[in-house]
Amino acid sequence: MSMEKTKKETKKVKTKVFNVVVLDRSGSMMSVRRAAVDGFNETLSGIQRAQEKFAATQEHFVTLVAFCGCQLQTVLDQVPAAEASPLRMEDYMPCCSTPLYDAMGFTFTPLRKQVQEMEDAVVVVTIITDGYENASKEYDGKTIRQLVETLRGEGWTFTYMGANQDAVEVAMTLSIRNSRNFDYSEEGTRRGMRKDSCTRMRFFEQLSDFKAKEYEEERPGMSVEERRQRYTGMADEAFDEMEHLRE
Repeated sequence: MSMEKTKKETKKVKTKVFNVVVLDRSGSMMSVRRAAVDGFNETLSGIQRAQEKFAATQEHFVTLVAFCGCQLQTVLDQVPAAEASPLRMEDYMPCCSTPLYDAMGFTFTPLRKQVQEMEDAVVVVTIITDGYENASKEYDGKTIRQLVETLRGEGWTFTYMGANQDAVEVAMTLSIRNSRNFDYSEEGTRRGMRKDSCTRMRFFEQLSDFKAKEYEEERPGMSVEERRQRYTGMADEAFDEMEHLRE
């Protein structure tokens, strides 16, 4: 096989995009239960549209983890976007406490091991909670902070969405750069999740432009490490761009 052919094949590798939503299912979410379900389904629809629109350069997968003190429920586990089913009301029943650190640790750690072996992949994480951590048993804040810092260095992106708290302050304690407060109401929850969906779409557009340019380049592509850092930067740019838009 010629070197020229090998380069072309390398440049045609699609980016595997792992869309991860970690959704609080503690008892206080009951009053915004319908909005949380509708908001996730709107996010899912946006991901599915992105898969159709950017199929030439991206492969999207969806993971949804709903957590409370009695269960870490993996509703969707790296399901191809086109095959992912909407969240049903009966699949999301809020109860009990908020083991946020455990939900993050048990979700991210196994996925990290899988993604590390991939040539071109990015993980886009959104964490949605209406309260503070109060029930984790296996992970603590220091461990999760270190994990997030490590994962950002490996091309992961994180958005923390919080209600009934200072989301920016909480996110900072976890080394999460991108954070948003949302109003603890049906409309506030929907609006916050809709903005997150728009931010994802903007990132996917930037990723598509980046990949298209890479496909056209005759020089060898970036190293895995360089590409992952570029993805993190693009995600931060997309977040900042959406924050400057008026509601």
